[in-house]
Amino acid sequence: MSVPPIASAANPHPCSPHDRRIGRRVIAALTVLPTGAILALSGCSADDTDSTDSGPCAASSSADREDVRPIAVAPADVEVLDPGTADRALLEPRPDTTSPQKVTLTTDSVEASITPGENGNQSVQRTQQQLSTPITARVVCDDPSDLEFTVGTPTTKDAELTPELDAIAGSDGGVSVADGLQVRSLRLFPKEESGSPARSALEQSFSGALDQSVPLPTEPVGVGARWQSVRTISSAATIRRTTTVTLTGHTGNTVELAVAVEDVPVDSIFRIPGSAQTLTINRYSMAGSGDLTVDLTRVLPVAGSITTKGGRELAGDENGPPLLQQNEYTVTWASPDGAS
Repeated sequence: MSVPPIASAANPHPCSPHDRRIGRRVIAALTVLPTGAILALSGCSADDTDSTDSGPCAASSSADREDVRPIAVAPADVEVLDPGTADRALLEPRPDTTSPQKVTLTTDSVEASITPGENGNQSVQRTQQQLSTPITARVVCDDPSDLEFTVGTPTTKDAELTPELDAIAGSDGGVSVADGLQVRSLRLFPKEESGSPARSALEQSFSGALDQSVPLPTEPVGVGARWQSVRTISSAATIRRTTTVTLTGHTGNTVELAVAVEDVPVDSIFRIPGSAQTLTINRYSMAGSGDLTVDLTRVLPVAGSITTKGGRELAGDENGPPLLQQNEYTVTWASPDGAS
């Protein structure tokens, strides 16, 4: 069988529905789990109905709530490869406490699972998980390293998920960041009346996007500067994600970035979600590129998109056929009417 290029999961977060879909297909294709095995959804966030205040900045941080269960974002090691032109400056974030940020986050995951059959035939299953979420975000008034946000009504191409989304509108959340806008953790507080499908979709959209976040260097750089951030993301497969960034423009508070991403597996182990069993990653490749616009007075990107694509081959029983998975994952940030 001729096998196309292959890669890691597009969204390799520990609670990823992508990995849960993979688990279900692995079960069907490789018959490695007993019939009736359940793939449990992970409860990665607290359920709280307190709403983010509506002022220009947030009066307090949700990180201080007693029942909060933050979702960790893998830290990145940042190294400047080339400082750029002689006209260098610190890309120093100065989050605005006088007005909220409005931005829409869209994540789109397309997956094809290919299982070889008899007489050279192949079974192909294709799925798409897409979510577009409007966000109103406010930094904490006395601590700009914490961001509080409220989501509007998400939209999706998934007809089954659409009826679930109205109930989650108005849910709150938060993000903690370190120097260079490096995201440390995510908090989500879905509304009590929201259901599991909407909660899971929202969580995975935010988690996948933040796993693709691009930290800034903490030393002066000029146009043409290049730096790398490297983070290890643990999920069904543990990957090392290397993001190479080029500073293509810097005017006032606006920073333009060109981004290239490459994922490499740390080992050959694939842990089947919801099971203690594992598979072997025979082949794996994942890479992509895009661009981002960062406003140094805002915490979240104001524009841009990053797309990664590739696939991977998984093997279970040495006498069974391998499972080939191809996937494409896109994260897009867009501000209404070009505003930030």
